Amino acid sequence: MWVMKIVNVIPLAKGIFKEQLSYFTSKEALPGSIVSVPVRGRKINALVVSSEDVSEVKAAIKASPYAIKKVDFLSAKNFFLPGFIEAADEAAKYFVATTGDIIRSFTPQAALTESAKLKGIISVQSPIEPAKIVRLKKENFVLQLPDEERLSTYKSLIREEFAKQSSVFFCLPTIEDIEIVLQSLERGIKEYTFALHSGLSKKEMLSLWNKITAEKHPVLIVATATFLSIPRADISTIILDKENSRSYKTFSRPFIDIRTFAEFLAEKLGVRLILGDILLRPETLWRQEQGEFQELAPLKFRSISTATQVIVDMREYKKDTLHGAFKALSAELRELIETVKRKNSNLFILAGRRGLSPITVCSDCGAIFTCARCSSPMVLHKNTEDRKNVFICHKCSSVISAETRCKTCQSWRLTALGIGIEKVHEELLKDFPETKIFRIDKDSTKNSKKAVEIRDQFYASPGSILLGTGMALHYLNRKVDASAIVGIDSLFAIPDFRINEKIMNFLLILREKTLKHFLIQTRNPDKKLFEYLTRGNLLDFYREEISERKTFGYPPFQMLIKIIWSGKKALAKEEVGKLSKILSDYEHITYPAFIQEVKGLYRMNTLIKLDRDKWVDKNLLEILRSIPPYFAIRIDPEDIL
Repeated sequence: MWVMKIVNVIPLAKGIFKEQLSYFTSKEALPGSIVSVPVRGRKINALVVSSEDVSEVKAAIKASPYAIKKVDFLSAKNFFLPGFIEAADEAAKYFVATTGDIIRSFTPQAALTESAKLKGIISVQSPIEPAKIVRLKKENFVLQLPDEERLSTYKSLIREEFAKQSSVFFCLPTIEDIEIVLQSLERGIKEYTFALHSGLSKKEMLSLWNKITAEKHPVLIVATATFLSIPRADISTIILDKENSRSYKTFSRPFIDIRTFAEFLAEKLGVRLILGDILLRPETLWRQEQGEFQELAPLKFRSISTATQVIVDMREYKKDTLHGAFKALSAELRELIETVKRKNSNLFILAGRRGLSPITVCSDCGAIFTCARCSSPMVLHKNTEDRKNVFICHKCSSVISAETRCKTCQSWRLTALGIGIEKVHEELLKDFPETKIFRIDKDSTKNSKKAVEIRDQFYASPGSILLGTGMALHYLNRKVDASAIVGIDSLFAIPDFRINEKIMNFLLILREKTLKHFLIQTRNPDKKLFEYLTRGNLLDFYREEISERKTFGYPPFQMLIKIIWSGKKALAKEEVGKLSKILSDYEHITYPAFIQEVKGLYRMNTLIKLDRDKWVDKNLLEILRSIPPYFAIRIDPEDIL
């Protein structure tokens, strides 16, 4: 006799803000199963969390204001590890999201839509039975070493885990990072090493998923965070490398810090978590000092380089009175280029910003020239079609002629400031016409495949130059003989409490990839950051950063919650006023966003500061979950701009 059951499910689809929904079915739907259910005229996947006989909940069914619908069909049984679901539930509270949103963030869409074709948790016929695995107490470790030393440590650790019949999940922020480390990590264990990322086709991803869950031997999974849900019950260690990467923050809903989720997941699964980088985030180092993390190996605060390091004071270079512009390339950099050509070596030049010049100001009134649509500073570019200068907004893509007036005082005297990649490129082409010059940035390189092609051509061309913005760093899979940084000063003008950390991080990464010559052009040579860098003094850099954060109440000393309102400017005061009223029990401030308009929508920020140990505050969580979805809530935001 069939017994009708009510099943409670977590919806796994965008735009559904309910934590759970209820349906009825006569089939067996065990917790952890994936089912298809109807919602608002469409079919979506959902995760079963519980089920009850109809006879036990008749009163609740009668009292329900909605008709309970039927489950369409059972898609997959036993699909997620229980610990993963528990971690998703914990993260949903922390990031003011739904459990379904968190699960979707760490499960590829193809795995959900094709779940019936995939194997679930590793079978009990396997020698690696989940019930027999001895779980560790919570163990979080940190590893701060140069890239090659970290990789060597990881390889030894992975082989030790294999000897214990345990698998390892090695998480990296980008596809390019995976491609760079994979060859080193898989050496000697290639048949048990699997790489998973968004660059795979649906067919490839599904095939690898089934191979991983069917393999009886321990495996090494090298993947982006989207695959943290993969149900290998024998995983004993999660390594999250490049811990300082901003790619570990999601920039669309749900707004998650992947590093924080990894902590929840490691705790719920009872596995070891290792965070590693050449320079860990200040908040991570501070937590290690407080005993929240253990050292996997002694932290290395002295960064040594084989390259000669030169800081060029660009204040000595006066404006070119004949052409009315500053030269982008110093005499020292020009000499380095000649050396590279003469020795048939290679040179990478990092440009701080896109365009010809990152900022334009009015010489009469001093106003920064901004976009009329979104108020972002407009960047001067050269139009590739007619070679005329244009202003481009990197936020909303608006384009206007450079032959325009100041919006504030109508003056024609607009002055471009700073050095962008196009300015550097122009000078290189003009002054070194016989040198092969390659370029990687968002404006000239439209996809990853093209970037890899350009990079390979650069390495294969002795005496050549590769010019790139920060994105090019991800593609440097081999060391370069020489490197130079041009136009970095404009980055220091960004009012972001993390900006010194970000600049130090990518300078360290580039210096790590440089063999012989490392040159920085700057108009601020006395900045302590450059002294810390050239001396490899990471300890004093950290101490200064953490001291400033303590003074101003930034993480890790206080938890930040940023709430962004977007809408018509006329409604800003009313809407933000309502929010301020319901947050009256919590100290907060409201202010216009740094970029006040995006695609015609005006933006206001509300910032709440809490003591670290006071989040998650149940009352505040309930308030935040009650506000309309046109407010975006970011816990521990990347910035407060």
